[in-house]
Amino acid sequence: MMYVYSFYKFQKFDSLSKLREEIYNCLNKYSIKGTVLLSHEGINVNMSQKKYLLDLAIRDISKIINLTKVLINKSKTEEIAFQKIKVKVKNEIIKFDYSIESHNMKRSGLKSISPRKWEKLLDEDVQLIDMRNNFEYSLGTFKNAIGLRLKNFTDLKDRSKDLEILDKNKKTAIFCTGGIRCEKAGLYLNKIGFNDVYQLDGGIINYLDSYKKTNKWIGNCFVFDDRIFY
Repeated sequence: MMYVYSFYKFQKFDSLSKLREEIYNCLNKYSIKGTVLLSHEGINVNMSQKKYLLDLAIRDISKIINLTKVLINKSKTEEIAFQKIKVKVKNEIIKFDYSIESHNMKRSGLKSISPRKWEKLLDEDVQLIDMRNNFEYSLGTFKNAIGLRLKNFTDLKDRSKDLEILDKNKKTAIFCTGGIRCEKAGLYLNKIGFNDVYQLDGGIINYLDSYKKTNKWIGNCFVFDDRIFY
């Protein structure tokens, strides 16, 4: 049985070429496959191998980057989910043309909540927004979730008409696959006037791992290595 580990962290990094080499060596040492994106704003990791090898890699990476409060999504897979190691330096670890490093990292208007609290929140009067693309939305989503017909995540900034019809003073709950898109989507919503925004910590993967049986999620979840996560 193989596993996929995925996590991200927004943190200011300076020596990206050195960091790239160190991360690559960590993964290569344990024959781990996957994709790592590095930028001045942080790190985004999706990697696959046997669990004990992934745990060793996490141990080594944590000597380079503080992963103490980082949520790592862990999911089983029949085989290694990636073909090779890719460690890339990018302008952003999730493309939105809106770097998080230049904004308030405390995100006072964005609250990250656990799957347990999310489950309770969905019983309240909230407006629920799916921050994934239209294909992902069509495969499965939470009941009553609003889809924004996104082809790419960057399209969110072109959906002002859809967002303007919503109540900016109402509790707004946002979600995506693993959580990273919501970090920037939440900041963007704050910027345009949404004052009470909640994101699902660890995204859909973390929620479905916590709630194997739920009547609040309908359908399946597409994940980045082309698996369908139930």
